[in-house]
Amino acid sequence: MSRLFLALGVGAYLASGATAALYAQNATYEDSAHRLEGHLGDTRIVRGVQGTVLGRIGVFHGIDVTKVVSPSENATMEAMRFAHDYGPGTLVVALGIATLGAAVGVSQIHDVNRGITTGLTIASTGLIIYGGTRLENAYNALSRSIWWYNRDLKK
Repeated sequence: MSRLFLALGVGAYLASGATAALYAQNATYEDSAHRLEGHLGDTRIVRGVQGTVLGRIGVFHGIDVTKVVSPSENATMEAMRFAHDYGPGTLVVALGIATLGAAVGVSQIHDVNRGITTGLTIASTGLIIYGGTRLENAYNALSRSIWWYNRDLKK
């Protein structure tokens, strides 16, 4: 009995996959092309003229971009670069902001050596600049990934 359910499950899975493959073959470029849109501090990956949101990338949520652009090898490589830089960049910027908050807090204490405040301010500035650079590299890779995906759709 369990073999029957297994066979039915595999058959249903294969049938649904074949339907998706047929849809992908009949879709036009305008229906399949991806684009990036900014919305309230987040970046959305949107497909087609209908504007179907495939995922959001922001501080508190994100998607696996490599799965979205997986049909294109070059787009997948750029998506991996995005993933490589985005997480550490976000973390380092957050650490820099926290360090800046600590510098402001320490500066309010009157008996503290000014060298501590200066050191914390310099450290926070360095962290924010480094993290911002990583985030810029990540978003550039994301844009290139979407570009490669759209370019390879034409083939």
